[in-house]
Amino acid sequence: MTRLLSRFNQRTLLVFLLLAVALPIAFLGSGGVLEDSSPSVDANVTERYRAVDTLTGTQTVLIRTNGTVTSENAATVTLVPGSDKKRVRFHDAGTRQYDLQVSNGSTLWLHDTEENAIDAIQLSNSPAESRTGARLQRLFVAAELADQAGRPQSIGVSPLPVLPRHTGIAPQVDANRSYTVDFVEIDSVGGREAYVLDVVPTDEVSRNRYEQRLWVDTERLYPLRKQTAWTDNGTQRSVTTTYTNVTFDTPISTDTFQPERNADTSVQRPNVPNTEWYRSRADLKAQSSLSVPDPTIPSEFELVYATQTTGRIDGVGLRYAADGRQLTVAKFNRTIGIDSDQRDVTIDGQPAAFDYGPTTSLSWDCNGYGYSVRGTDLEPDRLVEIGQSVGCNT
Repeated sequence: MTRLLSRFNQRTLLVFLLLAVALPIAFLGSGGVLEDSSPSVDANVTERYRAVDTLTGTQTVLIRTNGTVTSENAATVTLVPGSDKKRVRFHDAGTRQYDLQVSNGSTLWLHDTEENAIDAIQLSNSPAESRTGARLQRLFVAAELADQAGRPQSIGVSPLPVLPRHTGIAPQVDANRSYTVDFVEIDSVGGREAYVLDVVPTDEVSRNRYEQRLWVDTERLYPLRKQTAWTDNGTQRSVTTTYTNVTFDTPISTDTFQPERNADTSVQRPNVPNTEWYRSRADLKAQSSLSVPDPTIPSEFELVYATQTTGRIDGVGLRYAADGRQLTVAKFNRTIGIDSDQRDVTIDGQPAAFDYGPTTSLSWDCNGYGYSVRGTDLEPDRLVEIGQSVGCNT
């Protein structure tokens, strides 16, 4: 197995699979109240964001646990907003296996320059294009920094994706109608002015467990800093990503998003999971070697797409949506490892456990397969009903 996959344990690969089914999306808000003297944005936020061709600068990522910095890295980056095109060169290369990451949108190249080696990974893309600009627009409307003329008339989903809890980084946040968006102030990030927005749950219990703050450039309406904080089993964690030394729309060479290699460079292609997308469960069933769950879904939900993931772990998934809410059902050919003492409920005679957060999930093992049902704005009892309808699908 290649060096890349050797760094992944089974749980990480299962998370990768779940992410292929339940793609990260961001918050929504229901509005903050501003004084008359508060600023306003007269530009179309979506169009202004999409007008950014490239961003170059320094990206810094800080991870804190109970207020203490447990990880810090900095990199020089060139990004194309709304795409997977990027070039990331880490400053402290001695602590990392890969000191340069380059993607042209379809292939990601991970460089180990000390070994003169590259791992090339084929990227799988969602059928939906990037919606970051539209989500930012909804945030600004919710915070009453922009009017709704010619813009989205309802607030369905919110800003930027974050990684799942199991990685030790931030939990993903799905659309949920119990979040509010408030304008805080105008601050400075790396010498550039930025609107500061808070996105927080409305109920007190969730408010004490999860929050996000965004610093959005006042000129180009691009997020210069994102800070996500949450509490997991009594441990406070946060991730802060900041862009400084920023320039927009700098001319770049044609090889910016191509790998650096010479005649002696070794190129490996790890056997990472590949995801294929289908518009119906029937199409997935016709192509999949695994049996596909046929869950009983609340009537208001409609299937958005189905997925088949193949590689070291094979799996299938179904994603549904209703009025901004998300629901996913996944099955894969590896067990999660839920013991009886972790049991919250029983599914088809097997112990099943909840994982609470902005997204609530229910997982169980059966006959050598792992199963997961994830939902937003759905009561645990409803997830149990859906899980029971799946059972030990064979």
